[in-house]
Amino acid sequence: MDGLTTLIALAVAGGLFVLCWMMERRPKTLGEVRLFPYIPVMMICLVAILGLLAHLISLVTGKPVGRPM
Repeated sequence: MDGLTTLIALAVAGGLFVLCWMMERRPKTLGEVRLFPYIPVMMICLVAILGLLAHLISLVTGKPVGRPM
């Protein structure tokens, strides 16, 4: 992936994380069950954001991010 694609994917993952965070914070009535699992989607988005940030750092610096030898 090039830098522009990485930034677009990072923006999409960040936007989805913020949307799920806002929907999770809405007050719910007693006895109402949420039909969409916002917390697991937020976890997946967070993992994607961390991976995309690592990829973006490797694109900017030119060195792969990994374990040092």
